[in-house]
This record gives sequence, structure tokens and C-alpha cells, in this order.
Amino acid sequence: MTAISASPQPCRRRKRSRPRWTASPPASCSPPWRSWGPKINADESALWLSELIPAPLEFRYVDKRRLGLASLADAQSLALTTTFNTTDTGLQNQDDGTDVRCELLTVARTGQPEVAAAINAAADTFEKADGLLPAQPGVMLPSILDVPDITVHHGLFIAPYLWGGQTPQFREEGRLTLILQLVMLTDSEYAFGVEEGVGKLQGAVAEQGIDLLDWSREG
Repeated sequence: MTAISASPQPCRRRKRSRPRWTASPPASCSPPWRSWGPKINADESALWLSELIPAPLEFRYVDKRRLGLASLADAQSLALTTTFNTTDTGLQNQDDGTDVRCELLTVARTGQPEVAAAINAAADTFEKADGLLPAQPGVMLPSILDVPDITVHHGLFIAPYLWGGQTPQFREEGRLTLILQLVMLTDSEYAFGVEEGVGKLQGAVAEQGIDLLDWSREG
């Protein structure tokens, strides 16, 4: 079970012309903060992400999307996007108007194909929303994963917990990229979150000791 933390970066939705839980972290590491002037390229992004993760990252294409994959202790697998920060989901820093982007990350005690499938499905959902769905903590995505022997089907985004409550970031000219973590929910957990809100879901997860890293849990 992992505590869900609030968004570390105050953001606002950009105006558009059209409508628009408590287990120990799976790993511990120190988040480097980097700053580039021009837009970060793929090699620089890979370097930054490699420094963040306390295990060797393997970069490869999964369903035409370049992901970083790693095996962690306790039979945990990690997957994260590497170029999702080119996707504009409509968020800006409320202080200075800087575009806020993210890379998506998930960790679970399951195989790499499963975590890769989940992170790809989440990224696809945001891209298809074309800026109408903000990539930020508290957002839930229904029915993004349907894999044999996996009982979690729905996504919830939280501020990452791998770095002790801090959120890794890098700044570029006119853009700030953060890490956004995906946790997966069972049908009953998702229904509770929809009906009662993410805050009450967080409390229920803590009270019941739900292990969010277990993607085959009952519920």
C-alpha cells in the first residue's frame, strides 16, 4: 500500500478556444534536477531518466512507443515513457505560465510486459484526449488494462513516491517536465474512487492495507 500524495506542482488548465495508498516505496533514490536551455532531445531525456531510477534502464520500443524498462528488488518491474513530454495536456505553471509536461511511470510486482502495457495504454488515452484530459495527480482512467491473471483494470495518477515525496523535474526553455506515477485499481477500488472521491479512496487504501504493487489482488 502506498500513500497518495498531493500534486507537488501548482498548475492551471490553459484556456482553449474549444471545450475542452502504506507500503514502503519499491526503491529509494535521489532525484537529480536538470535544466537545459533548448528543448531536451531523446539522448538527454534518456540520461536524465537513467539517473533517476535505482536500476539499469533498458530503452526499447513497445507498440511503437519508446519506453524505459527496469527490474527492481522484490520481483518488481518498472516502466516509464521517455518522450511523452512532447504531449500537451493543457497544463501550465500557475506562477509563471510555463507549460507543464510529464513522463509517466508505473511500478508493480508483475512482469515487464504488463507494466509496459499499462503505461502505453495510459499515454494513448491522454494523447487521444487531445488536451482535454490533464495529466496530473488525481486523474483516473477507466478500463485501460485487460490482461489475463491481472485484476487491476483502471488507472489513477499520483505524485511519485519513489523519491520520498519529491518530484523529479527538468526545466527547458518554456517547459517544465515532471514525473507522474500511475497506480492501478481493481473494479471495486475504482468504483469507490468515482463515488466517494480520490481523497476517501486514499483513506480506504491506508485503513485496509491494500498493496497497490500487487496487480493480482482481490477486488
